[in-house]
Amino acid sequence: RDRIKNEAGTRIKVHIGFSVLIFFVILLFQAINDESVISAVFKAAGYTYGPLLGLFSFGLFTKFQVKDKAVPLICVISPILSYIINANSEALFNGYQFGFEILLVNGALTFLGLLLVSKRSE
Repeated sequence: RDRIKNEAGTRIKVHIGFSVLIFFVILLFQAINDESVISAVFKAAGYTYGPLLGLFSFGLFTKFQVKDKAVPLICVISPILSYIINANSEALFNGYQFGFEILLVNGALTFLGLLLVSKRSE
């Protein structure tokens, strides 16, 4: 019984702590009131969530077996390639600049990398 009370008390303290933390983060963003901060957060998310998107879609739409040891390498190389493509997009794509759609490019590169190191499951 005491353990359950302690767990409930800890849970309440954690919820209150995170509520206070989120409150201060909101105040910080309001004080900055700069769209470039939000843009930077979304840009970073494009590079970090791209491999997750590629992994999820690969698992959802294919029945291939991947070489497990290659997956982390692919998930690191994909954002690096996406960054290089993004940095050179004006020259490569006749003046086109990527925005938040770099997430899709990153996910597609991860998907293609997984296809290259996979074989058909039986």
